[in-house]
Amino acid sequence: MRALVGGKGADWILENRDLPEQLGAVRVQVMAAGLNRADLYALDGSYTANSQGEGPFVAGMEVAGIVESSSLLAPHLPVGTRVMGITIGAFADYALCHPRMLVPIPDRLGFEAAASLPVGLITEHDALVTQAGFTAGDTVLIVGGTSAIGLIGIQLAKALGAGTVIATTTNDHKRAALLEAGADIAVNTATEDLADVVLAATDGTGVSIALDHVGGDLFLQLPAATAIGGTIISIGRLAGAVTTLDLDTVAFRRQRLLGTTFSIRTRTELGDVVAALTDRVLPAVAAGKIVPKLDSVHPVDDAITAARRLRDNGATGKIVLSFADAHTGPAPTPGPVANLFGGIAQIGYVVRDIEASMRNFVACGIGPWFFLRDVRPADFTYGGEPSAMAMDVAVANSGDIQIELITPTNDAPSMYRDFLDAGHEGVQHIAYWSDDYQGLYDRALAAGFTVGEHHPGTVIEISDVGGTKKFVFDLVKLAAANWDGSNPIQTIDAGLIGGDPATMTAMLEALG
Repeated sequence: MRALVGGKGADWILENRDLPEQLGAVRVQVMAAGLNRADLYALDGSYTANSQGEGPFVAGMEVAGIVESSSLLAPHLPVGTRVMGITIGAFADYALCHPRMLVPIPDRLGFEAAASLPVGLITEHDALVTQAGFTAGDTVLIVGGTSAIGLIGIQLAKALGAGTVIATTTNDHKRAALLEAGADIAVNTATEDLADVVLAATDGTGVSIALDHVGGDLFLQLPAATAIGGTIISIGRLAGAVTTLDLDTVAFRRQRLLGTTFSIRTRTELGDVVAALTDRVLPAVAAGKIVPKLDSVHPVDDAITAARRLRDNGATGKIVLSFADAHTGPAPTPGPVANLFGGIAQIGYVVRDIEASMRNFVACGIGPWFFLRDVRPADFTYGGEPSAMAMDVAVANSGDIQIELITPTNDAPSMYRDFLDAGHEGVQHIAYWSDDYQGLYDRALAAGFTVGEHHPGTVIEISDVGGTKKFVFDLVKLAAANWDGSNPIQTIDAGLIGGDPATMTAMLEALG
């Protein structure tokens, strides 16, 4: 696969690498990946994610694509699921993702739009709701509102019921983007005093919550623009990590100052941050209340141009790298056999001495056994021809799985007779039971299975379990669950398996 590798110079290098593999991870066929400031910081060595190793690394942290290889830890994300999320190594044709870092892409979103969302959603929701304690009606200030994350923050605040939302830019041409995203007031901090505008818009009280993506000198104005008891969250430091602050204002207004970053959070903490989107944020995205703002989409071999555009602050919205040209074939789909038959209901053994086999199983603690002599299935055929096959059968349960023992009692053609004549003895089949036999039969044929092929020990038997047969099998399971070791072998009427209602009635009467 192609991968953009950092740590080898001033820019990423496009290399060919082996497909990544890791037990428990979801492998995603990357269709698009979002570009973030942190990617540039990682490139110049000033940002290292907690899960990133030393030395050269596959870049990227924001991904959208299709599950190509699923995880046992994520049955809700089967192969073929469209997903978006965060990871290490997103700038590649394939990326490994922890299942908790992924969410399904809403139907209405394409991959490039979806790649614009994950970092913004988790950053703004974690800062606004989890850290700052946002509640509906709060007034919110978004400093650095025309960044891709800031535009999502505006929409998120509105979607969650914010009162007045104020957002900043340093360019009059970008005011429209703030208002389009849902801001009630757009402030150009290059020409206007932020605190004056905010106080005028909030009847002199200031905002409840200020989310700052800029830092630097502008941070100095935030205490004056934030209400008594309000909260200021430092998210980004585009204008620098060093600032001055009037601590008297902070103290007199009893404000909280919080800093946040994801670079040092553990996988468990990040999983919790992603999971927090489930209740309200993802439904808002699906409803179109939060719409990503795409600035530009670049092919992977134009990644340096994309990085330069972000570095030069030329973007309004998200810059995305496309990897779709590597995946022009059919989309990944689940294998046709996966979970086709459900769980194994029975393991069938063909043996030469059925009574000796029952005794051996009893010695292992499996029983009681229900023994049926001279079972002659009606309308039995083998190889397409009628057969008068007769057999002795014994069944017992071990937990939820039934053990079946079969001994042919005549020379009529059958798979069981062929099994013994070939010198085999032991497991001959595994069985699955269904209340939709015809549907399961048709699906098996469509998946490539054939009728009557005999592979010793791996024959698949499908069975429609109902009527007297279900009665017997339920009784066998019940008896095993409550067995005290007594009466290890019970001989019952073979007509019960054949479906004779009168035989079942007689047995019910005998059992009381």
